This record gives sequence, structure tokens and C-alpha cells, in this order.
Amino acid sequence: MKKLLLAITLLLSSALLSRAQVDLEKEFFSLPDSVTNAYLDSLTIEVQPPNNYWMAGVWGGASLQYGFFNPIRLSTFQTLYPVYGFSFVRYYTMFGMFPNMGFELGAQLNYEGYEFKTNKESRYRSTESGAYKVAMKVPEAFLLSHFHIDAGEHFKAIAKLGLYGGYRTDIRRTLDEYYEGSDFEQYVNQFRDYDLRWSYGVQGGLGMAVMLSPFELHLNVQVKWGWGSFWKPDYASPYYYRFGYPLDGAVTLGLYYQITPRYGHTRSQLRSLARKMVREQQENGMQ
Repeated sequence: MKKLLLAITLLLSSALLSRAQVDLEKEFFSLPDSVTNAYLDSLTIEVQPPNNYWMAGVWGGASLQYGFFNPIRLSTFQTLYPVYGFSFVRYYTMFGMFPNMGFELGAQLNYEGYEFKTNKESRYRSTESGAYKVAMKVPEAFLLSHFHIDAGEHFKAIAKLGLYGGYRTDIRRTLDEYYEGSDFEQYVNQFRDYDLRWSYGVQGGLGMAVMLSPFELHLNVQVKWGWGSFWKPDYASPYYYRFGYPLDGAVTLGLYYQITPRYGHTRSQLRSLARKMVREQQENGMQ
């Protein structure tokens, strides 16, 4: 009988100690029911501004040339490569409220040109200086607004828009067979007096990035609408306005390095940080 009473006493003592331990763990390591998401959102947390950092990178890819003309000509895309360049990107939080802003400053070696295709019905193909295809190297500099939307810790969408300027340094013409052996051959690799060298206009694009801090991998598609004609619009006649403007695209893949630390906080991450801070305050208060 005594052994039975002793066993019952030990079981009850063990149960009470276990209950006390559970209550103690709940008191020290769980947050009270009053700590709701609404309460956590109302807390002022001293953290670095989100997405407020510098990065620098390089990229490479290929360029697509098309162009638009007066008179209208049948054109096809021409592919030239490699396109390569570098840029510096600055992200910041505008007015302390919009963490998706930034600007990008950089330079690249790009291309401009055009290729005319044959009309299937008339069998006629347009030419310019006897050439049906022209390719030019164009070193460029640009300044772009750089918008981004982060999707979690490791992905973001990118949109860019701004201005560019460049100078056409090299030209390569492919003559139509009809003009082979003509005076046009001397201009296959030379600019003529009526050719314009400066290029400028609007540049923009869309892309996505994978972020594995401190590195980022960027895939971009850029579009360039030139405002500088390939040639003087009235070179053929002072009474007839003929022009050709760049309308180009490029696909690039780049690698960026975060020069300063990246602080990207989503709302859920801020709540987790607030829970951690409240928990630490409670634990420090119980010590």
C-alpha cells in the first residue's frame, strides 16, 4: 500500500513539474495574444531604408536593328553582336515611401543599321548608296530611370526608361549585286558627306534579376528609338525630305555586384523582425 501511494505521489509530482515547465516556456518564449499583426504593423522599427544601395555590373548580348524610313521601305531585322557594357545603379526610397526607385548611368558598345528585303511581287529591293544592308558600330552613354519590384528575397522585376547618346565610328555596307563594280564600292567602309555620325534618342527596357547577395544576375531586353537620322534628310533633293532613324533592340545578360549592403524588407519580413524584437525585449525583461 505504501509503495502504491509513493508511486501515485511521484506521478502527480512529475505531471505538475511538466505543466510548470510548459507554462514557463510559454511565458518566456511565446508572445501574448495581444501581439497581433496589426500591433506589429504599428511599431516603429529602426532599420535601414529598404532597397537603398549602390551596385555596379557588366553585361553582354546581341543587338537587333530594324529602322524606320521615309519613303517607307521593306525592312527585316539584322542581328549584330557582341553588345557589351557596364553601368552603375543607385536604388533609393523616394520620399521615404516608395522603395522601388533608382537610376542607372553607364556606357555600352552597340550597333545601328538596317537591311532591306526584296518585295515578293515586284522583285525590287531598296538600296541606300547602292547598299541593301548597313551595319555601324556605335559607342553609347546613357542615363536611365531604373524601377524595380522585389518578389521575395531573391527575385525582382525591372523596368528602365531614359536617354542615350552615341557616335557612329565604323560602317560596313553590303552592296546590291547590281551596284558591284560601281563607284559605290569606294564607300563600302567609309562614311559619305551626307552621312550623320551622332546618334541620340530614347532607350528603355524590361528585365528580371536573381539576387544572391552580394551578386545579382540580370536578364534584360532593351529598346532604342533614335532621334538622329542616318543621313541628311535633304541630301538627295532640297525639295524632298527622306530620312532613316534607328529602331533597335538588344538582349543582354549581366552580372552586378552590390557595392553597399542591400536591405530589402517585405511586409512579412518586417513583421518577423518585429516579433523577434518584441521577443528579445520580453526575454531581457525577465532576466
